[in-house]
Amino acid sequence: MELLIKQMDRTRYPWDYLIMLKKLSKKDVQNLYNVCEELSKEMEKQKAEGFVTFSPLLKHFRQALPKDLPLEDTISALRTQGYYVQLMDAFQRDIKKK
Repeated sequence: MELLIKQMDRTRYPWDYLIMLKKLSKKDVQNLYNVCEELSKEMEKQKAEGFVTFSPLLKHFRQALPKDLPLEDTISALRTQGYYVQLMDAFQRDIKKK
């Protein structure tokens, strides 16, 4: 596994790299995807209501992360690989505002 991780293109597949590096289980990854689905739907509802920041959603996301995953690296990795792009963009904007 370590040899595979070393050969992986981290710039193209940063999320896959994090999954393997942190030894996340399939259940961990699926749980995070489920949370992202819920948060994406909630963000769309909040946008329709005129919200422009999503700090409570970011807090929920942070709490849902497996303990070894760094918040900003995870957001960037998911975004780079095309997962939940709008949600991750909103999170990145909220982090930059702090």
